[in-house]
Amino acid sequence: MDVIGVGALNVDLFYKVPSLTLAGHVFEPGEEIVGDEELFTNVSRALAAQEPVARSGGGSAANTVFALSRMGYTTGFLGVTGKDEGSKFLLSSMEGVDVGHVKKYKKAGVCISLLADGERSLLAMPNSNDFFSFIAEDVGYLNSSKFVHLSSFSSDSALLLQKQLLELLEEDVYISFAPGEKYARRGLDQIEDMIGRSRIVFVNEREMTMLTGTGPKEGSKTLLDLGAKVVVCTLGREGSLITTYNSSITVPARKAVVVDTTGAGDVYAAGFLAGYLDGATLEVCGRIGASASALSVSSYGREAYPDERFLRKFAKELD
Repeated sequence: MDVIGVGALNVDLFYKVPSLTLAGHVFEPGEEIVGDEELFTNVSRALAAQEPVARSGGGSAANTVFALSRMGYTTGFLGVTGKDEGSKFLLSSMEGVDVGHVKKYKKAGVCISLLADGERSLLAMPNSNDFFSFIAEDVGYLNSSKFVHLSSFSSDSALLLQKQLLELLEEDVYISFAPGEKYARRGLDQIEDMIGRSRIVFVNEREMTMLTGTGPKEGSKTLLDLGAKVVVCTLGREGSLITTYNSSITVPARKAVVVDTTGAGDVYAAGFLAGYLDGATLEVCGRIGASASALSVSSYGREAYPDERFLRKFAKELD
């Protein structure tokens, strides 16, 4: 197995709204609110009269391994979903990814994506994701892969179990880690041990500031000092910064027709990991990530994710 993801699974629902003020709440652009049941209920009621413009499988690590699967890599996933209709949809949306180790409990996590004038805010209810667990068989499964790619959960117990899982992995299994805003909000002290075990850490500029209180360059050095080998900080239209102890590389963003940016960072990570698995230089890894990400934002959800044709086309560009 090339890459196995560990993280939340969500049904992503996309709604176009006149503004980011909804149900008496002012959502900040780029904000992600998790687990506020009253707000989630009120927003759901406010949106009840309209159909979502799209529905997609979601979750950061899930998006990454799904994109890698489309590009021809062998991938799997360890997580939890429910037994409801949304959960069936979620599992079917992971076509090509081994979901045999996904547990089923209660109901699927849901993430509402509010889209207004090019801005986006997320409101998520974790539901079954809060009950993440693993068994000995799952540990053996992860140890059979080249990479384990981690993303965030909401509950304290799920984070603790993720850390315990890391301690059980063999040293030759590489870890890639995308903490996302949920873990970034917790602060560096809560996830520094996970960063220290990671071969590659993926963050965006906003998350870097939350984690380190500094910008991409200084923050990357902080994460390297904790033990990460490669730190990738995505900078939106400014591209991405790839930092190791010996190098600092800036990769420009690719031009894109933007419909929705949900999952763009996850697909960047997929492109980067694709290059890394194939032995590409870090600069080429970043260029694959940038190209994959630019493709993904041209449609909602996973509709425009890269595939094997994308990789073949990219390889021709390098010739």
